[in-house]
Amino acid sequence: MKGVIKHGAAGIAIWLLAPAVVGAASPQIAPRLTGAIIASELDSAQQALAARASGLPSASLADTSQRLGAMAADLRKSMGGDIDKPIDTIGAGAKASAYRAEAAVKRAQAFLVASKGCLGGDTAAMAQALARTVELEAAGTGSSKLLPIVNGVETLDQRPLFVVRGSSTPLAFALTGENLFDAQCASPVVTATDGQGRPLATQPGVTGVLPNRIELKLPDSSQLQPGDYVLHVLTRRKAFLVGCAAQPETIAVLQLAPPVKMTVSYSVTATCSAGHGGAGQALPAVTGTMPDGAGTGTVAKYIKIDGCSDPLSYAISAKVTFSDGHSGSIGPISQIAAAGISAGLPGGLSLSWDPSVRQLLVRPADNRCKGVY
Repeated sequence: MKGVIKHGAAGIAIWLLAPAVVGAASPQIAPRLTGAIIASELDSAQQALAARASGLPSASLADTSQRLGAMAADLRKSMGGDIDKPIDTIGAGAKASAYRAEAAVKRAQAFLVASKGCLGGDTAAMAQALARTVELEAAGTGSSKLLPIVNGVETLDQRPLFVVRGSSTPLAFALTGENLFDAQCASPVVTATDGQGRPLATQPGVTGVLPNRIELKLPDSSQLQPGDYVLHVLTRRKAFLVGCAAQPETIAVLQLAPPVKMTVSYSVTATCSAGHGGAGQALPAVTGTMPDGAGTGTVAKYIKIDGCSDPLSYAISAKVTFSDGHSGSIGPISQIAAAGISAGLPGGLSLSWDPSVRQLLVRPADNRCKGVY
C-alpha cells in the first residue's frame, strides 16, 4: 500500500511504502505440553485406530481405541481447570496421569506408522503389544516430581519395535522416555516378566543409560514362549538429605512371536529366437524352490536353461508360502533378455533376476514390516 505526503508549494512528494506482507512463519519451538494437547492426541489416535481396526480380524485394536477414548475423557475430568496449564506446573498426581497418557498415545502413534504394509499376523501381534501397553499405562499409579516414563521401544537404529522373533542371536534394543537415569545414583534395573507376571529365566542386561534412553541386550529369546512380555523399569533419583530414593515403576511391552518361516518358489520362462523375423518360442518353464533362509538374509540360485543360446526375453513368477499356511504370488513379469527384473514379494522380501548370469536373488526388502525385529 502506498501513501503520499506533500510539503509546501514545491509539492515535493515522499512515497511511503508499507512493509511487505510476509507469510506466516512456522513455529520453531513446540508449545509446552498441556493436558489439552495430550487429550487431543488421544482423540486423534482413537479415531485412527478405529479406522485401522475395521480392516483387521483382531478385536484388540478396537478395544485399544475405546480405551484411548476413555483415557482422554478421564484426563479432561481429572485435570479440570488445569487442562490448559503446562503439565510440569501442576500437581504431581495429575502430572503423572498426563505423562502416562502421553506414553500411551506415543506408542499408538508409533504403531500406526510402523504397522503400514505389514502382514495380518504381524499387525495382530503388534496390536496386542500396543493393547497391553495402553492397559498398563491406564492402570499405572505413583507420582514424583520427575516421574520416570518410558514412551517408546526401538531398535538401535531407531526403528519402532513391538514384536520380537524368538532367536538365539542376542537382541539389542532401547527404551526411550524421560527421567530414566540420575547420574548421581545407580543405573536403572530392568526386569522382564511374562503375561502372568513371572520373571523370565533369561533377563535383559542394561548396556547403556541416559536420562532419556536405556539400551538393553537380551541374550537368548529362542526358548521363550510366544506372548506378552512386560519390561519393568525401576530407577532411583537423588533427593535432598535422603540419598537416592526409589521412583515409581515405569513399563514397556513387547510381544514375542515364533520365528517366521517362508518358502519361495519360482518359475522362469525363457523365450528364444525362432530365426530371422520369427516371433520367438517360449520354452517350458523352469521351476523350483529357493534355498532355505528367505526372510532372514539373502538367498540366491542359478537357473539352468537348456536349449536357448539366444534368448529374446525372460518371464519370472514367484510365490511365497508362510509357515501358517497362507501365501502370496507375483508375476509373470517379463523383460527383454538384456534387462534385469526386480519386484517386491509378500512378507517384506524383494526378488531380483540377473539375466547376465541367470541368477535369482531373494533378500529382505526395505519396506519390510518395521515394527517386527
